[in-house]
Amino acid sequence: MSSETKRVLNVVQLIVEIGIIIGYVVGLIPFGFLWSGGWVVPLVFVSAVIGLINSNRTLLPAVVNIVLAFLSYIPLVGYVTRIVGLLVSAYNISLIRRDQY
Repeated sequence: MSSETKRVLNVVQLIVEIGIIIGYVVGLIPFGFLWSGGWVVPLVFVSAVIGLINSNRTLLPAVVNIVLAFLSYIPLVGYVTRIVGLLVSAYNISLIRRDQY
């Protein structure tokens, strides 16, 4: 894979992770995850696929984020999983930014 392709995939994955974080923050509002889950769940799958293709060490945290996104639908327990998912996405962002340079 060329370095330009890898850079573009890193930027796309970075944008996806920011979208996931926004979705988790909206999900902290009561009943907000019923709305934001409509984009968080697909975005965690997109992030995992890009992590697999790009091999930038983000695949495992992205798979963990897939599980957390589905567990976020559980009432009350979902708040904890959203906060942990938010932290996992922030960790993914740090990995992606480290891989760009």
